[in-house]
Amino acid sequence: MLLKWKTISALTLISFLVCATSALPGYTVEAQKKDKGDKPKKQKDEKKKAADSGGSKDGRPILWEDPTDIESRDLFNGLGGADGAPDPNGKFTFVKRSPGGTSEKIHVDDDKGRKWTVKFGPEARPETAATRIVWAAGYHVDQDYFVKRTHIEGRGGFNIWDVRFERRDDGYKEEDLLWPWEANPFNGTRELQGLKVLMALLNNWDLKTENNKVVRPDKKSGGDRDTRVYYVADLGGTLGKTGSPFTKIPGFGSAPAGSKGDPNGYSSQAFITGVKNGQVVFYYKGKDPKALEGITVDNARWMGNLLGRLSDKQVTDAFRAGGFSDAEVTIYVRAFRDRVNQLKNLK
Repeated sequence: MLLKWKTISALTLISFLVCATSALPGYTVEAQKKDKGDKPKKQKDEKKKAADSGGSKDGRPILWEDPTDIESRDLFNGLGGADGAPDPNGKFTFVKRSPGGTSEKIHVDDDKGRKWTVKFGPEARPETAATRIVWAAGYHVDQDYFVKRTHIEGRGGFNIWDVRFERRDDGYKEEDLLWPWEANPFNGTRELQGLKVLMALLNNWDLKTENNKVVRPDKKSGGDRDTRVYYVADLGGTLGKTGSPFTKIPGFGSAPAGSKGDPNGYSSQAFITGVKNGQVVFYYKGKDPKALEGITVDNARWMGNLLGRLSDKQVTDAFRAGGFSDAEVTIYVRAFRDRVNQLKNLK
């Protein structure tokens, strides 16, 4: 019976993946056909080395900066602001496909000379909203924007919709370095534990080293080039529920461990199950649950109090930025407030 159940589960997952592929935007399917003969490229992340507890040897590591202006931050436009947003009515030119990752991505340039990575699929909405919240709390994020619909020139021209635009020339240069949750320059600090609390609050089920990157300010940014900024670069697996039976099937360990941008799943799942030996126990069924262990009540409450300074308008704007409907935004705001209150009331 067990073998039969595993076979049925595997076939179910394969059917789901086939259906998901067929539901991709018209461009995505077309691009896959055109590039079918291309040789597979090695993912850039495969060439990266993981950082040890000493961090980068040639720069000062930074994880968090005090968001003293948190009450006035624009959570609709995020880190890049309104001026940095892509213009859906502007001209975008196809450059190339972006290899690697689980979501289809392409590189485009706009008519202002800016460079973007466009991501298709279900991560576009939650990733955009999640970056707003993480940035509001004082952590570095990519400059992401959700675009409902626009046109791309090149390769015959094509329309795209419900996508995430991420600024590539944002003033930071990516280092050839990844950092694991269990070994980095910030172990035991309030700032790292605060980031972990955020990952639990957002139901980020994709906590893996490949998503944790290091960047440094480039020459044109005007920032301190001796610093190395550690951050979570992929927040697409958020704002849904955590947990999936497929990850327990042999050979399917890399399968999604939760849903993405699922307001009902997010709001219906428990957040904190209790406190044990002065440490918070989160209800988390995603990848690497050990990453969320050892968080003290004080540090969890600190993050709750910090997020509690956000106004209802700011929180609403964060989810509106992700292109969620009014009804979905209402569900998210209520669930978000409930989770923040749970953190604030920890004893």
